[in-house]
Amino acid sequence: MTLTGYLSTLSATPGEVVDLMVSASAPEVEVGLVRLRHGDDNPEGPGRRILPVESFERQTVAGVERDVHLGSCVVVPSIGVQASGGLDVSVLVQPTTPAAGREQGIVSLLTADGSAGLSLLIDPTGALALRAGDTTVSTLVVAWRAESWYRIEVHLSRDDRAVLRCTELRRRREVWSESTAEAVVSSVIVESAVIAAVDCGLRGGQWTPDRVFNGKIENPRIHRTDADGSRVFIADWRFEREIGSARSIDVSGHERHGLVLNAPLRAATGALWVHEEVDFTKVPDQYGAIHFHDDDLDDAGWPPSLTFAVPHDLESGVYAVELRADGVVDHVPFVVRPGDGAPRARIAVLLPTFTYIAYANERMVTRLDFEGDQMSDHPIHPGHRDIELAQHPEWGLSMYDVHSDGSTCSYSTHLRPIPNLRPDYRAWLQDAPRHLSADLYLVDWLMEKGYGFDVITDHDLHRDGAPLLADYAVVITGSHPEYVSARMLDAFDAHAEQGGSLMYLGGNGFYWVTSQDAERPHLLEIRRGPVGTRPSEGAPGQGFHSTTGEAGGMWRQRGRWPNALTGIGMTAQGWDSRAPGFRRSTDLPRELAFVFEGVTDEIIGDFGLIMNGSSGDEIDRFDPDRGSPRETVVLASSTGHSDFYLLAGEDVMASRAGLGGSECADVRSDMTWLERPGGGAAFSVGSICFTGALSHHRYENNISTVIGNVLAELLRRPSAR
Repeated sequence: MTLTGYLSTLSATPGEVVDLMVSASAPEVEVGLVRLRHGDDNPEGPGRRILPVESFERQTVAGVERDVHLGSCVVVPSIGVQASGGLDVSVLVQPTTPAAGREQGIVSLLTADGSAGLSLLIDPTGALALRAGDTTVSTLVVAWRAESWYRIEVHLSRDDRAVLRCTELRRRREVWSESTAEAVVSSVIVESAVIAAVDCGLRGGQWTPDRVFNGKIENPRIHRTDADGSRVFIADWRFEREIGSARSIDVSGHERHGLVLNAPLRAATGALWVHEEVDFTKVPDQYGAIHFHDDDLDDAGWPPSLTFAVPHDLESGVYAVELRADGVVDHVPFVVRPGDGAPRARIAVLLPTFTYIAYANERMVTRLDFEGDQMSDHPIHPGHRDIELAQHPEWGLSMYDVHSDGSTCSYSTHLRPIPNLRPDYRAWLQDAPRHLSADLYLVDWLMEKGYGFDVITDHDLHRDGAPLLADYAVVITGSHPEYVSARMLDAFDAHAEQGGSLMYLGGNGFYWVTSQDAERPHLLEIRRGPVGTRPSEGAPGQGFHSTTGEAGGMWRQRGRWPNALTGIGMTAQGWDSRAPGFRRSTDLPRELAFVFEGVTDEIIGDFGLIMNGSSGDEIDRFDPDRGSPRETVVLASSTGHSDFYLLAGEDVMASRAGLGGSECADVRSDMTWLERPGGGAAFSVGSICFTGALSHHRYENNISTVIGNVLAELLRRPSAR
C-alpha cells in the first residue's frame, strides 16, 4: 500500500494557500487536518496525541500513484534548426561509473518530435558510442581512468562521414592518449539538445531524464565548419557562468541557454583546475564542470491533489495534513506561524527544519555497519518508516548519503515524500524518536504546563532574519539545530544584543555552514570538508557553496563557534542503550540557585524516552579554548558515558588512546548558563536526547522542574519583551 505526500511549504500563516501532493495506490484518499502534540506511542510516556482540527472540513481526493524521476541533466529547448551534416560536437568529460553496465548519455541532439537524432554516450560495455537514431554507428573502446579528463569530439561531414575521437588529458591539457573511429551516418535535422542524458522529455509537467550520465561534464560545444574552414558556433555552454542558478549559459551569442534539472553539483572542479585555488569565485574558469548523478533530485514535480487555505482560527503550532486510505494513515507535517500583525507569544519554539531537510530520507542504515564498527551496543532494527523509505529509492537522498558513484550529497529538498519527517518516526539507530518526532516532546511539555508559545522554523528565520525574533523574550531550540545559515546566526546575535534569551535544548547545534538557494528556497546546500564529524566528505577543491559562493564546512572554521552563542559546542557522539544523567555542580553561584529549586537529587535526568537517559546521542561541552565565554557557568555535567562515545574528530589533534567516554574527561554534556550583555541569558543542555526526559513520571521529574525554573526566570526578567 502506497500512501504518502508532501506540501508546497514547511510553514504557513492562517489564511495562506498551500498545495498538497499525494501518491496513493488506493482509489480515494480522505484528507483532514490535525494538530501534532506528541508522536511517540511509547507506553512509558503520555502516548500519541494528535488532535483533530474541527474547522477544517475533511475532503476526499482521487488516489493516484505518482512517479519520481531521478537524475540530473541539462535540457536545451532550442539550438535552432540544424542539419547534423557538417556539425562538430566537442565536450570534456570525467565519467565516474563507466562500467555501470547501462547506457549513459553525454550529449544528444534531438529532432523536432523529441526523438534522438544523434547521441554521444557510454554504452553498457563501457565503450564510447555514437548513435544515429536507434542505430549505433561507431564505438570506441576507452581505458577510462578514475580522475582523468577526456576530450571527446565528433565531426560530421557533409558527405555522411563521422569521426569520433577521444583524447585523455593530463593536468594542464597535456595529451595522454588518443583514439579515433570513423563511420557513415546520414544527416538529420535537429532542433534541441540534452546534456548528461540520452533524452529528457516533459510529461505531465514532470521532466523525465533518461539514461543519465554519472560524472563531470564541462564546456559542451556545437559548431559548424564552413567551406572556407572558418568555425561558426551554434552553442557554447560555459557551466562556470551563473553557477548559483538552474541555468546553463550559452556564450555563442545565440543565447541558447539550457535548463539545469534536478540539482547536479555545481562549482565543481574542471579540467583546468591546477590545485592552487579552492575558491571558485576567484578562478571561475577552473570550475567549468557540473557533476551529474543518476540519483539527483530537486523537485518531485507532482501535481497538487488538493489546494487548501490554512484555517484562520488556528493558533501557532505544529500541524499535519492527515491522509487516510484503506486503513492506512500518514501525517504530512507543517508549522502554522503567526500571521503578519497577529499577536505574538513571548516564547518562540524554533523547529530546526534545516536539520530536518539535511537528514531528509537519510539511508545510512543500508551503507554503514554501526554494529560491526562497534558504534552501538544493540542490534539495529529499522522501523516502519525506514522500511518504507527503502522501498522507495526514487524519493531521493539526504545530505548523509552518497550518490551511486560514491560522491557525497551536497543538496537536499523538501519537495518530495520524506518518511523520516513524520510524528511517528523512530530512528533506526536510537530506536526512538529523532528530529521532528523528538521535538514534539518539547511541544507537548509546553502545552501540558500551560505556556503560550509560537512555533517558527529555520526556513522562516533564514527568510525574515532578525526581525522575526524581535518580539520574543525567549527562543527555545529543538533537539538538534545542527544546520544553520549565516543569516540565522546574525539573527541570534541580534536577539541577544536586544535582551532576548535562548534555551538551547539540544546537542550538536549550530555546526555546519548551510545555505539556501535564493531561486529555489526548497533546496539547501552544504559542503563537507576533511574536518568535522561527518558521514562523507566532498572532493578536494569543492568546499565553496554554489548557491552563495561562501566557504562551507564547520562554522568554527570560520570563527563562528557555536560555543560563543550557547556556551557549549559539539564534543562526542555515541549510541549505547543507556544514556546517563547529569551530576549537579557543587559550587553553584547563589544567584543561580533558582535553577535547581525544588530538586533534591544530585543526579538529574537518569531517565528518558530516548536511550533511557537525558545525556546521549550527540553531546556538547563547555570549553573556553573553543569559543565558550569564560563567564559561562557549568550547572551540571553528565557522568558515566561508555566507550561507545568517542571524542569528536575535530577535537583530536593527534591520534591517541583514551578518547572513549570511560577515560576522556571531555566526553560529557555540560548544562550551562551564560549571562548576555543585553540583559538576557543563554541556557544550554548539550544533548540531543534531552527532550525525551520531559514527560517522565507524568511530567513530575527533576528535568521538567529545571526547565520550568529556567523558563520562569527568563520570562520574568526586566529586559524580557
